[in-house]
Amino acid sequence: MRLFDFAFVPNYPEPLERLKQLAQIEFWGRGGRMLKSYFNHMFDKVMDDGLMMYSENGEASIFHTGLQTERLQQIYAIFVRNERDDAQDWFFRGFTTETNIGLGEVLSQFDELPERPRFLIRCEQAFYDLRVGPPDCNWPELILSNISRVPRLLIAEATQGRIELPDLRDIGKEAYVESLEAAVQVLKDDPGLGVLCGEFERALEQSMDQLTLDYKVAVPTWHAKDKCPALSLPLRVGSKDTNVALAVSWNDVTRVYGPVNLLTPEMAYNNARLVAKPEASWLVKANQPRT
Repeated sequence: MRLFDFAFVPNYPEPLERLKQLAQIEFWGRGGRMLKSYFNHMFDKVMDDGLMMYSENGEASIFHTGLQTERLQQIYAIFVRNERDDAQDWFFRGFTTETNIGLGEVLSQFDELPERPRFLIRCEQAFYDLRVGPPDCNWPELILSNISRVPRLLIAEATQGRIELPDLRDIGKEAYVESLEAAVQVLKDDPGLGVLCGEFERALEQSMDQLTLDYKVAVPTWHAKDKCPALSLPLRVGSKDTNVALAVSWNDVTRVYGPVNLLTPEMAYNNARLVAKPEASWLVKANQPRT
């Protein structure tokens, strides 16, 4: 069940400002869009794992937001029964800690409080096992199916200007999607695709070399679409800085890592933030506010 099927949340995402104020200070993207993504996906995981708790009288429900205050107090989201019959069963009331006056008193209705969702269950999901070698990537398929996540300049350079994607902000979403579809049809038969594949392969080799020196290069993430954990590897494709991330997942049967998809650095950060606040320098740097 999704957030807006479960509860009425007035003026969303404005209530997330309260969560931002309560939680430890961190950068949540322009306009707080990373926090919105975080909260929506955290709610999904809470419901999938059955971690929403309900008071004995059935008048309140709560879940752990996965965040803490500067004083390491756990932060919970609170819902109360919706008084309207023609709307969702629950109404969002706000965020609180146990010591907060007001909403914090709602928590006294619960004999125990909910725990934070767990995203990782195996060590291979938290740390890349170098003994199995690099992931075997079908680069043409990855690039063509994630063309919007490949920097436009890279595509233009690889194809010597034969394919130049427009900026989404200049033409709007509908026209942009059409341009992506057209670009895929051209690129799959263009020699520039081979050039791109070579660039990505070299970037992966470089990333694996980094990984031998620093295990934190591989960042644990949650792939919400397939509801599975993944590790994000930084790719510097034709650049001195990370401009693409490769998400890979551990296969218990084959006991190797396989590619999930390509991500923009912001997407990789969003996925990683669900598991924990990222500390990898490449991911933090790629998502710092630009001045």
